[in-house]
Amino acid sequence: MTFSAEAPRPTAALRRLIANPGVVHMPGCYDALSARMIELSGFECAAISGFALEAAHLGGPDIGLMTMSELVQQADRIVDAVDIPVISDVDTGFGGVQNIHRTVRAAEKAGLAGIHIEDQALPKKCPVLPGRNLVSLEEATDRISVATEARRDPDFVVIARTDGDSVSFDDQIERANAYLAAGADVVLPMMIEHNGMSLWGMSSDRQMEILAEAVALIEGPVMYVGDAPSGYTARDIGELGVKIVSPSAMTLEAAVNAYRSVLEVYREDLSSARYFENQPDRLRAGRPVLDLVRVDYYLELERRFLR
Repeated sequence: MTFSAEAPRPTAALRRLIANPGVVHMPGCYDALSARMIELSGFECAAISGFALEAAHLGGPDIGLMTMSELVQQADRIVDAVDIPVISDVDTGFGGVQNIHRTVRAAEKAGLAGIHIEDQALPKKCPVLPGRNLVSLEEATDRISVATEARRDPDFVVIARTDGDSVSFDDQIERANAYLAAGADVVLPMMIEHNGMSLWGMSSDRQMEILAEAVALIEGPVMYVGDAPSGYTARDIGELGVKIVSPSAMTLEAAVNAYRSVLEVYREDLSSARYFENQPDRLRAGRPVLDLVRVDYYLELERRFLR
């Protein structure tokens, strides 16, 4: 359910965004409120971050702790709160090809516009952690093939993530193109390593050069996850030919830092006044936050139907 009866199908809306010229900006969310904030900020779509979801709802790291049913339940709440299309990270698909098939069907039922599924072996790891291992190219392409076959809605977007950067740049490109050939609509190459070296230890210009080379060699739409290298913006990423840019952990990082700051002040003062004095444009508890979560929509239902 969405709040707008006129809203197009999320899958069709996302397909149009990908087909249109320009970059699709897709900030990461982890609950209904963060998704609502993304929508109110004027973004046309959002992405459920597996990293943020596990941190926010389990207090755990991004190592595949969340189950498929837990993810889908949260996705359903997120989708229900907004009128923009939402995609979700589904890690490795929660098992073998049968599980991946079920995951896609469950994601569609929850109202998601798409998913991204990766080629790591279990136990999977956040790409910033050492020790990523990949399944064979054949098994990984089977994951994509079954995911595309499982969808009932042909507009449902299947994004293939590859952690081939943990092997080599050439392996990453080979895998990305194989997944496109297997039916993926978009590929998401992780940009953490380059031939055994950390990209983060390289200059920003070099990072952009490597990304530009990857985009040129990948034979289809590319999604980029994370912040742009220092000194660059998402606009610069888009000018390289990247189709989707998703700062996936941005909202979680901002929230965690805000939590820590206000709690430290409250611990010292037993009052939050000093913290909020430095937040002149904040949304105050009460009516402003109630407006954010569409209180008038629910009050109007009560006015019309409560007798």
